[in-house]
Amino acid sequence: MSSNKKRDYYEVLGVDKNASENDIKLAYRRLARQLHPDLNKTDPKAKEKFIELQEAYEVLSDANKRNNYDRYGFSGVDVDMSSFMRGGIPGIDELLRSIFGGGMFGGDDFGFGSIFGSRGRARSAPRREVGQDIEDFVEITFEEAMFGSKKDVVIQRYTPCDECEGTGAEDPSSIKTCTECQGSGRVRKMTQSGFGTIIREAECYTCNGTGKIIKKKCPVCNGRKVVAETKTIHVKTPPGVENGVHLKVQGAGHIPSSRAIPGDLYLGIRVEENDQFIRRGNDLFTQIDIDIVTAILGGELNVPTLDYKNEKLTEKELKIPPGTQHGTEFRIKNRGAMYLRGKGKGDQYVVVTVEIPKKVTEEQRKLLEKFKGLN
Repeated sequence: MSSNKKRDYYEVLGVDKNASENDIKLAYRRLARQLHPDLNKTDPKAKEKFIELQEAYEVLSDANKRNNYDRYGFSGVDVDMSSFMRGGIPGIDELLRSIFGGGMFGGDDFGFGSIFGSRGRARSAPRREVGQDIEDFVEITFEEAMFGSKKDVVIQRYTPCDECEGTGAEDPSSIKTCTECQGSGRVRKMTQSGFGTIIREAECYTCNGTGKIIKKKCPVCNGRKVVAETKTIHVKTPPGVENGVHLKVQGAGHIPSSRAIPGDLYLGIRVEENDQFIRRGNDLFTQIDIDIVTAILGGELNVPTLDYKNEKLTEKELKIPPGTQHGTEFRIKNRGAMYLRGKGKGDQYVVVTVEIPKKVTEEQRKLLEKFKGLN
């Protein structure tokens, strides 16, 4: 595909140009599950979109390539997808291993067999399993978003089975060497193509790369090596956190074995709406209705604002000068949301709405006519 026909890589992943490394990884994981041809049977272009996704992720997940792409566009990066395309689209288990780094179980079904994995490393180095991350969300009030909060989040995760100590076997004698890979955990497959004979090495699907098989499974975990656990996580949300932000809780994800590195918890923030404030970036906007007399003659009003010293909502007196027009904005410095990175706060803008009465009395009409005549 020529560069002038390619879609922007950020558009392919559905993220903006300021997306963090974690945002890009999460977007790729989500789209890879949606577009993989083994899972998406309804879209005839799923394979093409999946290859496009792989190319975009290869560039944006690499800091140097991403920098060159941001500066020079497609001409600044050289992505060779020929080896990926010659090898064909990986199966769903292979896809999950490419995302999460390898499986923990036998992988008999997508729903459970591919829950955990190990992050990819050089073949010569010993692999250490890493638990899969968990994605969840927490709802907080507007006040909690402004001043910070402490929340208890209940999650479901998998931890090593105590009965079998994470082996998945009824007893140590039930663990045997895999006859398919002779205990190596890897197998070679030869295929013929237009390019000749291709030899591909992959994890053994019989033992899932462990080199061992279980003859008698643990009666508690049924050979899965892990059991479900309900755990309460204590999370501190920082002041100024915005709707849609993801907080990382390290080590709160799935734990595939006692020697594994736990996965992480990515907690999405949902902030409840507040009818007194509208947030735009770190600035807050508040609409205040005033009558026509106050707009003409001026006056004083109490407007809702933030009290950071006492961490609560309060009111502040605002002077309305004579002749205030409909839509006038009054700025209150440092009464907006706090910046997550760096110091300082945004500002609050009070937007005035002048209310015009729909009906007036006869006496009011005469006074208005007199006022009109004076002008």
